[in-house]
Amino acid sequence: MEQLIKRYRTLYPLEGTSGIKLMNIENKLDIKLPDDFKEISQFYSVGLLGGISHFSISDKAEPNITRETLRLRQQSDLPHEYVVLAEPPSSLIVMNTAGTPAVLWVDATDAEHLGKRALVTPPDEWATYRDFFESLLDEEEEERDVGPFDR
Repeated sequence: MEQLIKRYRTLYPLEGTSGIKLMNIENKLDIKLPDDFKEISQFYSVGLLGGISHFSISDKAEPNITRETLRLRQQSDLPHEYVVLAEPPSSLIVMNTAGTPAVLWVDATDAEHLGKRALVTPPDEWATYRDFFESLLDEEEEERDVGPFDR
């Protein structure tokens, strides 16, 4: 985890979320957040990363993962185990809190099919939230032309 923090710190200031706020999210959504998500949330809580604008982890900022998850649970029957991380154009990025792959990037037309039937368009997927976060750091470093020599 130290290596991820170091890489992230070369790009952005550390802006973490408290354990209390994470527990509040778990209570409001009635889920258990993955440990790697909680660890990364200690230094990353919101913003643009890897070209994607992520929802805030804190419920004080808008949009945030709690409200967006509750909204999509109501509007499109999003399965209970998914947490909405981001909504890039014509797509949706969700974290599966109960299984693997841990993160799915699906086409918007497939969002309502999550957990119910086969998706029309194969999603991008990451086994863990850490894998997803690390791939975003890779994208960000490539975009900024920051190489391993700069880490």
